[in-house]
Amino acid sequence: MTKAAAYLRVSTEGQVGDDKFGLAAQRQAVEEYAKAQGLELVAWYEDDGISGGTLDRPGLMALLAAAKAHEFKVVVVAKMDRVARDLMAQLWIEKELLKAEVELVSAAEPFRGNDPANVLFRQIIGAFAQFEKARIAERMTGGRRQKAARGGYSGGGAPTGYRARRGAKALEVDPDAARLVLRVFALRDAEPNASLQALADRLNAEGFTGPKGGRIFAMQVKRILDRRAFYEGHYRYAGIEAQGQHAPLLGKATA
Repeated sequence: MTKAAAYLRVSTEGQVGDDKFGLAAQRQAVEEYAKAQGLELVAWYEDDGISGGTLDRPGLMALLAAAKAHEFKVVVVAKMDRVARDLMAQLWIEKELLKAEVELVSAAEPFRGNDPANVLFRQIIGAFAQFEKARIAERMTGGRRQKAARGGYSGGGAPTGYRARRGAKALEVDPDAARLVLRVFALRDAEPNASLQALADRLNAEGFTGPKGGRIFAMQVKRILDRRAFYEGHYRYAGIEAQGQHAPLLGKATA
C-alpha cells in the first residue's frame, strides 16, 4: 500500500469539535478516502485554531519536513481549503510537496494528478477559497466599523486597564491594571519632563507590574500615555471617532 499522511486544519476553537467543518469530521473524511483509494495513513498532522491565510503553522511545517524526508508519497486533506485559503500559499505548498515527489489529494475534490486540467481545477478551488476568505474579512470589517461608530470595542488586544469578555458590548475595567494606568498619568502630570525610562523605573520601584506580571518597560508606559483619549472615554477605529461605551479611567481634568 502507498504510504500517506493526513493534514487537518480548523481556524476557530469551535471547529475543533464535531461540527461539520471540525477536526473529527475531517478525520472521518480522510480515513474513508484513504481506505477507498488503498492508501496507508502513517502520519497525522493538525493545526487547530490557525488561519489558512498564513504559512506559519506548526503542523504544516512538520508535514513539509516529513515530506522532504520521504516518509510518505501522498498527503490527504478533507478539502483543498484546509491546505490554504490563499491561492499563492496553496500553490507554494503544492510546489514544495512536488519537489519532494509527494502528491497532494483532496477527499472532497476528485482532481488527482498533475495533468493540466487537474492542476487548473485545483487552482480554481484555491482561488474561490481565497475569494471566500476576503468576503468574510470584508463582512467582519463592516461589522466592526458599525460597532465602532456606536463606541463599542471592535477587537484586538484590550488596552491596559481593561479586559475583553466574549459577548460583551464594551470592555470591562480591570481594577489592578487600572491602578497602573492612573499611576502612570499621575506621574506624567507631576513630572512632565521625565523620560519614559525614568517613569518605568519609578513604577517598578513602587511594585507595579506589567500586563503579564513582569517588569514594566518604557514602551509599555508610552503605549498607556498615547491612549489618553481612550482612557478619557473616546474611541477611535479605522478613522471613526465616537464616545466609547467603556467606562473612562481619566477625567477631562487630567488633560
